[in-house]
Amino acid sequence: MSPSRITFGFFVIATTAALAACGGHSATPTAPTLVEPAVFSRQAVPAPAVTGTPIAIVGTGSNPTLDNDVVAFMVAHHVRNAELAVSNNGTAVLSHAYTYTSIAPSTTTTQTIMRLASITKAWTSAALYNLILANKISTSTPIFKYLGITKPLPTTATVDPRVYTITIQNMIDHESGWDDGVSPYYDPTFNMRQEALAVGLTHEIGLTDYVRYQLPQPLQEAPGTTYAYCNFCYTVLGMVVAKASGMSYDAYIAQVAAGVGVNNVLSSPTVGARLPNEVAKYYSPYTGLSAVYVTSSKLYGDPYGGDDMALEVAQGASALATNAESMLALMNKYLIWGVGPPQPGADWARSGSMEGTSTWAEQMPNGMNYAFLINTRQFSNPNTFTDLQNKIRQVLDPGIPPFLKTPP
Repeated sequence: MSPSRITFGFFVIATTAALAACGGHSATPTAPTLVEPAVFSRQAVPAPAVTGTPIAIVGTGSNPTLDNDVVAFMVAHHVRNAELAVSNNGTAVLSHAYTYTSIAPSTTTTQTIMRLASITKAWTSAALYNLILANKISTSTPIFKYLGITKPLPTTATVDPRVYTITIQNMIDHESGWDDGVSPYYDPTFNMRQEALAVGLTHEIGLTDYVRYQLPQPLQEAPGTTYAYCNFCYTVLGMVVAKASGMSYDAYIAQVAAGVGVNNVLSSPTVGARLPNEVAKYYSPYTGLSAVYVTSSKLYGDPYGGDDMALEVAQGASALATNAESMLALMNKYLIWGVGPPQPGADWARSGSMEGTSTWAEQMPNGMNYAFLINTRQFSNPNTFTDLQNKIRQVLDPGIPPFLKTPP
């Protein structure tokens, strides 16, 4: 499986100064500058389709420039379903759902939910922030001892003693010491079938066994010293959320969602029927052996376990689905990258990418927030999705510097 198929999603920070600061540090906050209100106008549902295109648009608010940019992107790349929602200093000013009517099997509404990929981590971070404020967890706690998972698989394997010093904060900061960008280039998130078979299972690997299998994997850096984007970290942090809250991960995330006024943040099943209001299909040309049906030789689409990931196991790293409006609700109360409240005047962004999903959410320095969700990541150029975000960002804040390339 090529690296381009298994890349999961990355944070991105929109200013040159911030890009130079490894690990997600924002630019120095400045006083918010309001976008001229005339950029948007309120209007009733439905919004009109852009003339001369096969894309139907419904929703509230009006900004023809944004619609034209999204429609052109969808037509050029055969994107079936998309959502865009924008707020200005906490007030929603636009929420549009787009459907490529001639090729999409389901119609997008503003209540349609889609997989978030790595933007799931923002909801996990919000949950952690609540638990920290409630004194349910301390970020300095060694994470595997806290979870009571200290025995490796196989049981005869040797574990680097530094593994047991990895703290909750190290995991939050992507500084676990495991670095899949360094040889042997191993990300357990996309090796779940092999892991299940390696420990003698005939079914999908469970969370505890998944963690135990990772414990003896070699560290590439000392914990707490080096930023290396880590899907595994947020899967484990999802387990911390469950233990500290005394609830399942999904149940506590629902509680976090209720706290921002929404009720549609749910884990998308890897296989089987879609959730209520979930988009009908996720699009990818790739197939592979299943991470769910580990003894089957049948090929499954990558969005449905063929990428060697089971969303039920990845949970806090990637499993959630919601709509663009609910992402705005999250960003009104929580930082989109990291653990904490929003930082007015700073620019924080997070992207999500896995087969069948491309997502973006950003808190901009002028008080604008936006979220954009689609159900594919197949583009002619790997920078195409980021190029669209640059166009959207320029509409929302004309003075903001563009991203020069897709994050690695």
